[in-house]
Amino acid sequence: MRVLFVTSECAGLFKKGGLGDVSYALPVALRTLGVHMAIVMPYYEKIKAGHVACVGQLAVDFDRRRELIFVFKTNLPGSTIPVYLFRHPLFHHYKTANMAEAFAFFSKAVAQFYLYANPLLGGPYDIVHCQDWHTALVPMLIGEERKVGKKVRTLASAQVRTVFTIHNHLYKGETGVMTILKLGLPRSLFHVYDTSLGSAIKLMREALEYADQITTVSPTYARELITHEHGDEINAVMKRRANKVVGILNGIDQHRWNPRSDTALLHTYDKDSVKSGKLRNKRALRTSFRLPDSSGPLFGFVGRLEFRQKGLDLIIKAVETLATQNFQLFILGEGSAKSQLKLTEFAKLHGNVRFVHTFDERLARRVYAAADVILVPSKFEPCGLIQMIAQRYGALPLVRKTGGLADTVMDGKTGFVFEKYRANALAQKMHDAMKLYLTKPETWQDMVIAAMRQDFSWDRSARAYKELYAKLVKNM
Repeated sequence: MRVLFVTSECAGLFKKGGLGDVSYALPVALRTLGVHMAIVMPYYEKIKAGHVACVGQLAVDFDRRRELIFVFKTNLPGSTIPVYLFRHPLFHHYKTANMAEAFAFFSKAVAQFYLYANPLLGGPYDIVHCQDWHTALVPMLIGEERKVGKKVRTLASAQVRTVFTIHNHLYKGETGVMTILKLGLPRSLFHVYDTSLGSAIKLMREALEYADQITTVSPTYARELITHEHGDEINAVMKRRANKVVGILNGIDQHRWNPRSDTALLHTYDKDSVKSGKLRNKRALRTSFRLPDSSGPLFGFVGRLEFRQKGLDLIIKAVETLATQNFQLFILGEGSAKSQLKLTEFAKLHGNVRFVHTFDERLARRVYAAADVILVPSKFEPCGLIQMIAQRYGALPLVRKTGGLADTVMDGKTGFVFEKYRANALAQKMHDAMKLYLTKPETWQDMVIAAMRQDFSWDRSARAYKELYAKLVKNM
């Protein structure tokens, strides 16, 4: 089986967020299972690759001009998986003035590359697997070409099936209708929305209409996207195509995230030494950031400072409600200037709170190792990796029952779960966690061990994707 994996980022080459981790780990895990994998992504200026060779070029029409795209080839770091890098001024940088337009052009180039440049790929592929809105027009363009399948030139489209994965429905790739004209595509193919700034299209919507299979990054998130509460304007098409939607939980690299071998930790440990190991790491973190010794639990938050999604507003209100109780909170993350100011002022008002505004993976690892509880009170969370990593490090996740959080944390067994997106619900669960930590240390330790024993490896996810690919190929 041959799978072409199309993405906007990939760890080891260029990473902006969790999608980069997925785009590295999933192809590697699939390759281990015997699936032939190849990756396609833009050749950003900041990409740092080993041996890179130019293997060809594409002429792609855009904005009434014929644009030349140079195709480079390298290997995924630490792997033999080939990576095809597309070089063009429009995607020298990840962030541009009109990102949606740039990635729409990238999608057109990828579709053309697959349909008409098969020799560069070493022949046709069984599956083209596209990741999130950045690659959304690939399923559309392959699907439209398939409609003209009697022509020899479209043989590749007849032989392939497309898979589109939603990583976060909040970002849909909105752009103006002028993009359609620049791409040289009929306006009738697109669903046009009226906005306060004029007419627009949302690239993700078009992928959902054409993809042979739609996947999301957790089973619960898949179900949520078919409801009115979470589906936003994509709800109608998700409902209509519900039989083509499946949720497959993301994984984590359990070798990379391992407190027994983590070089970022001052004191390494495993499930047999977790009690003493976490105590020593907690003391070290407190010393570094001038937190006093305390008999109460240390709560941690690690992630993007995105108030409308990550529940930071709930955390602030809950801490204010619990201000007199015996606990500490360490917040680590990066976000807007407004978020930074709000959390800085919040920390100044509470002596038991520390806030560090940065993205520092080594410090994040120290927080996982030191914290007794990791807070993930998200309004929505497609999958989430934080709660999985936390369990690996023996930090019990306290999460809201949504998306991948609901699929990976068992209330009272491997962590704590609340349902309603309200500050008082979070405060109550934090209180329950504090009470258990202080009054039932043996029960607490049993939960820690149970959390550390969870299997969140990519092997499980890769096997589910391999099975899905096989079904699609069988039904060609």
